[in-house]
Amino acid sequence: MRAAVLKGVNRFDICELPRPVPNEHEVLIKVRAAGICQSDIHWMQRQWQYEHPLVMGHVFAGTVEEVGRKAERATLGDRVTAVPFLPCQNCVYCCSGKSHWCEHHAMIGFQRPGGFAEYVTVPEENLLPIGEQISFEEAIMLEPLAVAAHSVMELNIQPEDTVAVFGLGIRGLLSMQWLQLTGVKRIIGIDIDEDRLLRSKHYGVTDTIHSLKESPEKKIDEWTNGLGTDVTLECAGSTVTQEQCLRVTKRGGQIGYQVRVHADRVLSREEQETIFRREYLMKALGQPYSEPFPGKEWVSSIHFLEERQLKVKPFISYRFRLEEIQSAIDLALLQEEECSRIVLLNDQ
Repeated sequence: MRAAVLKGVNRFDICELPRPVPNEHEVLIKVRAAGICQSDIHWMQRQWQYEHPLVMGHVFAGTVEEVGRKAERATLGDRVTAVPFLPCQNCVYCCSGKSHWCEHHAMIGFQRPGGFAEYVTVPEENLLPIGEQISFEEAIMLEPLAVAAHSVMELNIQPEDTVAVFGLGIRGLLSMQWLQLTGVKRIIGIDIDEDRLLRSKHYGVTDTIHSLKESPEKKIDEWTNGLGTDVTLECAGSTVTQEQCLRVTKRGGQIGYQVRVHADRVLSREEQETIFRREYLMKALGQPYSEPFPGKEWVSSIHFLEERQLKVKPFISYRFRLEEIQSAIDLALLQEEECSRIVLLNDQ
């Protein structure tokens, strides 16, 4: 089979590899679409724990080509996507129904071959069927949709809450759609890019702040009679916005962090004092899974996508063939923040 193999930092070669054979509890997927996202870029840039050569690709969709002897959740030809998270099923967290906190988990596309290839094998418990209403391209957006859903569900956001969203890239705008589904009436979008602020008006934002021109703290203070937001979502992954979240959130409010900051971060004395005095509930939201695995975040995202209550097509802006992956990666490296998804298509 053809596969895009990572041979070094930012360098892919198209290679012929043996077609993988599923074990008795796995299925073989013929990949029709795979997505390149910022986590792929960070893995390549930082050289985290992986070995070259590697077939990356943790978000993909396609059809079932072969079914393991004991696999019971799929039949040939099924349209599917897959959850990339692979819990060990043996650690204390897996054995207590919290596999999303697994101590020894692996990821498809990082620790084992992923979807930047014609075929990929997947454990049957990681399969998610998708209806004809969802295209293969749309299906690769289910992972960021699940992260957005996880944020809203974990923070128990209520319709009467005032919610601020820092960072209006893909994660921020998908979160806004979930906030709308929850019935939230006031959503404040904050970014440093005028185009992203304008774009957010199509996704439920009620107020916007250009944080290079206006102080988010002062504007939100003005709009909330000095109280601050009930909930603040940090979707930018910036040390600046992390600090700003502390300034705009009300006492006893919630702050949810969706994105890693790929830099060292030390809290100032003022920030520690703010957290201590205001008693925030601060939560990391990077593991969009729950029980029963993979969780309601994924099931709900598929449902609302099938019902066309969530929009993801506008975020898919660039399409490449698998053989063009180097051009796709070069384009992804130019994006400071992920505002559009790059798709690799495999129609053969």
